[in-house]
Amino acid sequence: MPKVFTGKVVIPGDKIDEYLEMLEKAEEERRPFVEKCEAILKEFHDYLVNEKGLPEKTASDHCFVISMFNEFLAWQTDVWDYSEVTKGMANTYFKQWYKRKVLGGPSIERIPVSIKKFFLFLKEKKGIHNKKVLGR
Repeated sequence: MPKVFTGKVVIPGDKIDEYLEMLEKAEEERRPFVEKCEAILKEFHDYLVNEKGLPEKTASDHCFVISMFNEFLAWQTDVWDYSEVTKGMANTYFKQWYKRKVLGGPSIERIPVSIKKFFLFLKEKKGIHNKKVLGR
């Protein structure tokens, strides 16, 4: 079962170099997932504008939310694919993280709409059907 990492980490001053090395290694390991997310985000934007006919501003708002969702998945979870995302990650945990970390941008009430549109896009265009998030 995928996990969400929460809480605080205390790093002793004499261990900071080890911590930074581990952080750099973790970033390197997550790079393929991050790059995959960025590529899919671009496709999602094109899908919203060209196929769904949404205005550029609306599509950009949805993509901003999904961009933040990708950041959340990459650095706060151990998920390696959108099919592993749980309902709690997409709703509760992400909303809590968004409230703490994101200033400006679309309101928190827009999150469920953007998440649903994104996972419907994944189902329709990428063949990734996440029943946990979509609920069907």
